[in-house]
Amino acid sequence: MLENALESTRLYTVRSPLLDSDPSDDLWELLQQPTHASDVEPRYLLLRSALEAGWSIEEPVYLRPRWSEDGPRVYHFILRLEAEGDPRLLTVPEGPEVERFVLDEGLQLIVQR
Repeated sequence: MLENALESTRLYTVRSPLLDSDPSDDLWELLQQPTHASDVEPRYLLLRSALEAGWSIEEPVYLRPRWSEDGPRVYHFILRLEAEGDPRLLTVPEGPEVERFVLDEGLQLIVQR
């Protein structure tokens, strides 16, 4: 009788691929939260936050037209949390902060016109 009562109160852990999450996915989702008001491009702040959280930039960085040849351009950064982790693409609009960052870090840049 006591065994039956204990059996009915046991907790079971159900494992499901849908419920399992990769820690890098959790961190990436956290980085997607809105940033505080600033004059600096929010996507650039996201890049800096990702780097501070341990993500690294996989070179080269690409500078490409956003939609058309004569439109604004964007930087494409490929980020990884670990060497074997899934890559993430982060698109950052062109601006003086990003240009200075790419130059200061000595990142290989491929410019497409």
